[in-house]
Amino acid sequence: MVEKPSPLLWERGDSLLEIVEQSTARATDDIVGAVSADRWQELKLTFQKYPGDHSWSVRANDFTGIAKLDIDGKPVHLRVTPKIEGLDLFFLADWAYGTRSLGKKLQDSRVDLAALRSEPAACLIGWYLAEVMSFATRWLRRGYVKREEDLVGRVRGRIDIARYLNTSIAQARPHVIPARFYEPSHDTPANRYLKAGLRKAAILARAVPLESARVALDELTRRALSLFYGVADLPANPQDALRLNLSGPLRHYGPIVSFTTALLEGTYLTTELGGHKQDAIMWSLNELYEQALRNVLRDWPTASLVQGKHRATITRASEEQVVSGSTPVKPDFVVRRADGSVLILDAKYKSVLTPTTSSSSEEINLLSARGPRIRVRRADIYQVVAYARHSELRTDKVVLLYPVSLAAGESFPPPLKVNEFSPTCHIAFFDVGPNAESNRSNLYDVLDHL
Repeated sequence: MVEKPSPLLWERGDSLLEIVEQSTARATDDIVGAVSADRWQELKLTFQKYPGDHSWSVRANDFTGIAKLDIDGKPVHLRVTPKIEGLDLFFLADWAYGTRSLGKKLQDSRVDLAALRSEPAACLIGWYLAEVMSFATRWLRRGYVKREEDLVGRVRGRIDIARYLNTSIAQARPHVIPARFYEPSHDTPANRYLKAGLRKAAILARAVPLESARVALDELTRRALSLFYGVADLPANPQDALRLNLSGPLRHYGPIVSFTTALLEGTYLTTELGGHKQDAIMWSLNELYEQALRNVLRDWPTASLVQGKHRATITRASEEQVVSGSTPVKPDFVVRRADGSVLILDAKYKSVLTPTTSSSSEEINLLSARGPRIRVRRADIYQVVAYARHSELRTDKVVLLYPVSLAAGESFPPPLKVNEFSPTCHIAFFDVGPNAESNRSNLYDVLDHL
């Protein structure tokens, strides 16, 4: 019997190359050689081939998104999908950078939500556009901009004496008065920065392979840009955000400027190969997951995040006071509950709910009473237990927090314990699926009762 080729085999002539983040696919020599090694590296893909292999093993990094490649003069789309099946990017986006009303904002924008949800990259671009539109509708501020203008028969602001003598008087036009003045305008540095972000989002939207999603994003982009009429179109880079004064009346610009900076620095890649422009949008869901979880924990009604920097120092055995070096000790989250107890949480963006029975020596299979086996890396357990033994972080409650995607009606998984460690290591779950918002209170309840 002839075996059917794997659905994850990349071949020359394919119009769509798909792979799951942090997983592998196979690729033929032709498809690998058709794209430069630098381009594959930019897209966070690595290739490996052992002697005797007929195809390459392709491994994706922890970036998710889409890219448009030029192979044999034809556009080919690369799509890296999330490893958590059913992951709700809108939920993570809302809690990472948004205002927790993203769905309503998109509905208010009359965008085709179904078209966006079916394409991860379109979700992320649409999320950014919706946030900018919502911000511009409510918070877009005018500032005083310096103008220089030749006024006829009137005076405003300060007269530029030097220009008046050298031009107006010298040319026998004393009625033309060069003036310098300030006037309120939307054409401010902060607004120019946001408009530059919109232009970048518009370029990235063209790389989305699904036509219905592209149409929805184009319409959303046009409506967003219309709110910035009168703002100059100037290129921007992430460093420009450091020069913006966002205090006082511009304090509301902070979150949306941060989001625009995230879009401009490393969240997408663009390059030129010959005369053909290549575009890609690649987001780290690992970072998105941690930032969303941070804000979810900040919203925990009966607990608060504890800030602090801790280090482990290296001293000479004979001279304890002589420090030879140090290293930071940085658990993801330290939480103080209402009862005063301290909880150390280490967020792991890993898919631990797996139907497979295979396991490596570095993993522990845990049996869940209400679902499939759960695979946890030993190193994750050792790491979070070590945090709790630090002299400034001593606690008997440490938690590994993993993402899950729960379907409608599926019960929230109970926490698990890894005994025989001091302290005991708890394993809990954070729902990032379509019912994540309704299950948020279940997370608080689990952490409250550990």
